[in-house]
Order: sequence, then structure tokens, then C-alpha cells
Amino acid sequence: MIEIPKIVKPQGAEQAPRWFHIAVALSMVLSAGASLVSALRTSATMSNLVEQNARLVRAGSTPILQLTNSNYTRDGKYEIQVTVENAGTGPARIVWMEARYKDQPLKHFGKFLELQANELGIEVQGNQGLFTVTGSVAGDVLSAGRERRLWSWPRPDKAEAVAHRLWMGTDRARGAISYEACYCSVFDECWTTRFDDELPKAVARCEAKGHTNINGG
Repeated sequence: MIEIPKIVKPQGAEQAPRWFHIAVALSMVLSAGASLVSALRTSATMSNLVEQNARLVRAGSTPILQLTNSNYTRDGKYEIQVTVENAGTGPARIVWMEARYKDQPLKHFGKFLELQANELGIEVQGNQGLFTVTGSVAGDVLSAGRERRLWSWPRPDKAEAVAHRLWMGTDRARGAISYEACYCSVFDECWTTRFDDELPKAVARCEAKGHTNINGG
């Protein structure tokens, strides 16, 4: 509550007219009101600045996962390569990542080679020519700008007929593998992605339970 100060009239001074007292009181009320409005505007401006700053911080810490599935290296060699890259601006905590072939979850890429060998009617003796490199990203934190190799297999020489045939069949079929992952930022904002043309979908959280992580092998 705003109290209007009393104006003390000096002794011997003539009494000011009533309208003067009213004008002084109104000016004080208006001044106090203007100060209150200014304070409210300043508070709103600061709140907007804080919100915008928070948005900028989140934007500068948002991970985006991308998957590359190719059969050719930069130095001109035939090699099946599957890599996951964090193309965003912040670390990605990858909770789970699945790979499926014909709606069947793959625990590792060795299982995919077994399925291909069966489909092609190829009998593989041991591991001759199957020099593949595998890895996993599930449960790891992938920093911005980094990539992780999930699978690589250089094309065997034609002299290794069985392995070469299996590589060629695998190369044709690798596009039928579908991938999906769930990952979170440092602010525990989480997304799922199918590594396709659709944008990642925001989710409340990532749960590894019920998913078969591709873990190399």
C-alpha cells in the first residue's frame, strides 16, 4: 500500500489551494505506478533472456545420430562398412541400438552372415576369408563429431571363392537391415531414430529392456 506523505505547511505561510494537494498526491501515485510497471517489464525481459539462454544452451548440446552403410572406402577399396556418427552439437548417450533383418533381431553381424550363407546355399568352412571387424555403441557416450564403426568387411580376393561369393551376396542384402536407436543428451532429453528420412522422435526416456542390442561379435 502506498502512503501519501503529508505536506507540512511552514508557519506563517499561506495555505495552498486544495487542487494543489490533489495534484501532488496524483503525481506521486502516477510515479509509483510507473515504477511498478517498469519493474514488471524488467522482470519479464529477464525471464525471456533466461529462457532464450537456456534454449541456446540446449541447442548447443543436442546430439543427432546418423548411420552410414556403404561398400566402398575413401581410398578406393571395396569394403562393407556400417558406422554411426554423432553429427550434432552435444554428446549422445546411446541407451540401445537394434538391427533387424527380415524382422528378425540381430545380436551380432556374424548372425547376419550365417543367415546369408543359408540363403545362398553356401557352406562356410571355419572363418576363412571372414575377416570382419565389429563393434557396439549401446551403453556408450558418443561425443559430438565422433563416429563408431559397427561393422567392416573388406571384399575377399576372388581366389577365396566361398568368402568372395558370400561377400557379394551380403553386399546385396545389407540394405535390407533396418536400424533403430534410442539416445539422450546431457540434459536427459531423449529421442528414437530409425536412421531414415524422418526426424528423430522425442520420447520421455530410453528403456533398454525389451530390445536386442547389436553388440558386434
